[in-house]
Amino acid sequence: MKNIISIKTKISNFAIDVNIDLKEGINCFFGPSGAGKTSIINCVAGIKRAKESKIIINNNILEDTTKGILVPIHKRNIGYVFQDSRLFPHLNIKNNLLYGLKLNYRKNEKFNYDEIINLLGLDHLIHRFPYNLSGGEKQRVAIGRALLAQPDLLLMDEPLASLDQEKKDELIKYIGKINEILNIPAIYVSHSISETFTLGASIHFINNGNLIYSGNRDKAINFYNKSKNFLFRDSYIIGKVIKINSLEGLTEIKLGKEKLTVFSNTLDLDQKVIVKIRSTDIIISKVIPDKLSSLNYIKTNIVDVVFEKELICLILNFEKNLIKALLTKKSYKKLNIKKGTYCYAIIKALNINDVTNISLV
Repeated sequence: MKNIISIKTKISNFAIDVNIDLKEGINCFFGPSGAGKTSIINCVAGIKRAKESKIIINNNILEDTTKGILVPIHKRNIGYVFQDSRLFPHLNIKNNLLYGLKLNYRKNEKFNYDEIINLLGLDHLIHRFPYNLSGGEKQRVAIGRALLAQPDLLLMDEPLASLDQEKKDELIKYIGKINEILNIPAIYVSHSISETFTLGASIHFINNGNLIYSGNRDKAINFYNKSKNFLFRDSYIIGKVIKINSLEGLTEIKLGKEKLTVFSNTLDLDQKVIVKIRSTDIIISKVIPDKLSSLNYIKTNIVDVVFEKELICLILNFEKNLIKALLTKKSYKKLNIKKGTYCYAIIKALNINDVTNISLV
């Protein structure tokens, strides 16, 4: 099935030049605010016109400027979930959802009404009106309405942006469940790397209107961890929960042949997880640590050393995983290390407090 986005255009003074092959399931577009992510999906939806474009969704050509093809917005069969839910205030939730079904002009059914209600946990909300819902509940309804229109492509433009952290965590779980039933591509736009790695089966990094990388989650994580665009950001590693010690509040996570102990009792055995490690929380040792309180030390190889103002960033490799460690110049000189040196990365279990279950995605 062809799902291709090729756009070259200027919007105001901002240039966009991307060629993206969408995969089935959630495709995350990640980049800082102003990177051009929303402009790209607005071109896909037909809200904005591109100077040069070729957009093919579900084998259907929606735009091809070389052939003069331009399918109007209402015939593109695209579902769009905005930052604000945009529900009809005069309709109850059931009728807001049924409006999505009315938009299904092709009369095909990819997504069943009862299935969407159950998946998004909307059964107890259907007789309420939008003013009686929380922000997260409204967004769940908006996603349900978009899916019930039976789209060939689902667009989600930072749907968590207006929510507090508790509601974000709640909605992420529902969006992750959606990935189980998606037999279409979806584009999820975000400037949160945690959201991106949690939800994205396929990840596309956008910067200054350009696509700088595309890949599956595992490859995208390593790109992020070593890219000079993200040097002073946190590192992420994918692992699997192998042991839980509830009495001590500790959980062991397998990372290839290595393991990591984290201070958490909220995870389940065999869950696939993504672990965030702050680069400032890593201590470097040239010898096997002894008589330390830290429960974690991992043997790594320094694959790159980046000098940036007063700090040194080490890119550390172990078993195809990459993590970053920040040092002062004084510490770097004291250790007398360089690219190719083997060393130990020491991380306190208490400092690893952001571990997310990604088994649903």
